Amino acid sequence: MSNALKSNVVVDKSYLQAVSKAKMTELASAHGLLMTDGMLYELVKGTDVDRAGWFYKFPDAARPFELIPSPGVLMRHELQNNVACGLPSSHVRNIDHSSTALYRDHGYSIPADLIKAREGKRDEIDEDTDLMLSLIDSIPALFPEFELAHEKHYIALRLKAQDKICTNVDFVRSGAEFIVKQSPFFSSANVARIDHEWITFRWLQVALLFVLDLKVRYPGGIASVMTPKLRESIRHDVLDAQYLMMALLEGAFATKEKKLCEWWMKLKPDGVLYS
Repeated sequence: MSNALKSNVVVDKSYLQAVSKAKMTELASAHGLLMTDGMLYELVKGTDVDRAGWFYKFPDAARPFELIPSPGVLMRHELQNNVACGLPSSHVRNIDHSSTALYRDHGYSIPADLIKAREGKRDEIDEDTDLMLSLIDSIPALFPEFELAHEKHYIALRLKAQDKICTNVDFVRSGAEFIVKQSPFFSSANVARIDHEWITFRWLQVALLFVLDLKVRYPGGIASVMTPKLRESIRHDVLDAQYLMMALLEGAFATKEKKLCEWWMKLKPDGVLYS
C-alpha cells in the first residue's frame, strides 16, 4: 500500500528522464511516488540500457514506487458503484518489486510472460488512442463556434474552449453524466452527482483539452494526414493524458512537459506541481 504518513505524487516519464537520482530521492522523501501502469509499460519497452538508467533513478528502497491502475479501471469502479473512485493511491496494485531491482540491470532481458503482458498493454493504449481520436468528431456539438469558423480563428477559439473545459463544472458534469449513462457497466437507477473527484469527470476534461489541441494542429481533419509516426505521437498524448488525469485526482504532479504544466495550473491551481 502507499505510505499513509505522507502524501503521494504522480511522476511522469518526462520528469524521470530529466532529473537525477538525487532529485528523485529528494522527491521520495517528501511524497510517496506513484507510477501509472501506462508509464511502467513505457519504461520496460525501452532499450535495456535506457530501462536500466530510468529504474536506477528510483530510491533504493523495498518499494521504490507504487503502481496505480489505468484510468479505465477506476472508471469501471465508478460505473459499477455509482461513486467517485477517490484517490488513485487508494487503488494501488500490490506488485512484487523483485522485478524492479532486475530492471536496473542493463544485462537483464524481459522474460516472455512480461513481453506478453507488455503487448497486451499496447493493445489497451491503442484502444484508448482510438477513443481519443473519436472525440474530435464531438467538437462541433460541444463547441459550435468551431462549426463555421475559419481556420485562422481556431487558436483563439481553442483558448475560449479551454477556459470552458477548465472552469465550467456544469458543462463537464453534463458530459460525464452522458458517458456514465451510456456505459454497459452502469446499472443504477440514477447517476450520483459527479464532480472533480470522479475520474470520469477528469478524463473528459483532459481528453477534451488534448483533442482541441489536435483540432487546431490539423484543421483539415486528422484522418487525411494520419501516418504511423503521427499515430505514435498521439499514443504518447494518450499516456500524457493519463498522467495528468491521475495526478489531478491525487493532488500532486511531477512533470517536465510544458503543456501539462500549463493545463495543471488551469485545472488544479491549488495542487502541488514539481516541474
